[in-house]
Amino acid sequence: MPKSKLSLTLFTGLVLFALTTLTIGPVSAQKKDSPPPILKEPGKLDAGPLPMGRIAFIGDGAIWIMDTDGKNRQRVCAVMNSRGRLSFAPDNKRIAFSREGKDTNRLPSEEGGSHQLHDVFMVILDSAATNTNWWRRATFTLGGYYAEWSRFDTLIYCQNDVNAGFVDYISPSHQLARVNPNDGHIEYLRKDWQTITTSMIMPSITRDGRKLAYGIVYSSDPNKINLRNFGIKIIDMKDIMLAESKMRQPSPGLGRATAPSWSPDGQWLAYLNNDLSSPGIFMVKHDLSEIRQIFNPSISQQLTAQPVAWSPNSKWITFATADGRIYVIDINGENLRPLTGGGKFSNPAWSN
Repeated sequence: MPKSKLSLTLFTGLVLFALTTLTIGPVSAQKKDSPPPILKEPGKLDAGPLPMGRIAFIGDGAIWIMDTDGKNRQRVCAVMNSRGRLSFAPDNKRIAFSREGKDTNRLPSEEGGSHQLHDVFMVILDSAATNTNWWRRATFTLGGYYAEWSRFDTLIYCQNDVNAGFVDYISPSHQLARVNPNDGHIEYLRKDWQTITTSMIMPSITRDGRKLAYGIVYSSDPNKINLRNFGIKIIDMKDIMLAESKMRQPSPGLGRATAPSWSPDGQWLAYLNNDLSSPGIFMVKHDLSEIRQIFNPSISQQLTAQPVAWSPNSKWITFATADGRIYVIDINGENLRPLTGGGKFSNPAWSN
């Protein structure tokens, strides 16, 4: 693995670019490697009324929950440095989240410097009514980020920067890992994680554990730090050891996509398009046969480059805009409703 120092600015740029604002459009089955067609006038899907439940979100670095109509807000974890995706446990009693720190150490040779560190934590909602300063740590690697709870309540999947603990911070290597939330044991899904140079960011797993979607990040020039996002790859979990040259190839139609998020029923993958000429939220059918646009932002509505969250019935999504507003919208791109005013609100997650 090439060893080139990455400054905080570049690292931040990588993460923000790999998570920038986005776009794309709908589809119908074609050749295996052809992009799915964008449906100009897609038929209506059954969306139904706004589902009940709770929505967790980050507000000024702390973790909050509210009803799906935006009412009954409650701060449940008083940390001030939570970042990235939130994820409810299957029992809805815990929320996985990441906290962000910073390493400013330098070696005597002046290598190193300021870079971000992350680990996955859990807030226990039963304790939140009386103590918002109670949480548990799930990873201890300094690289755990973008946690997503599995259906089986025994594993949390996350992207983990295997190089985060080095003072002289080598180029980040974000690899897919699963974590036992009870004892913190972490396992990398690729057995060659020490040697590959392709990063797998913002992973999302279907509830049945069969399909994986991830953002592709690597440097096209091994002699330079030029890390950037190359789209989204969808694979069967049984193919996790796909040759690195193939794991770098985005799925058809998803070469400008980022921030994947599987629907609970596994039928759709929501994502943001990285093409600034047509930013928006889209969803692609699990078999890549169809793409639909869910949300087309206005000029004043810049999207945050974070995965959206699905309602438990897979009919609605919730997302945030860069001005700190949280919305819900149905899968037909209708019934858009703001749940908050502008502020420092981000990363909504829907309860199960």
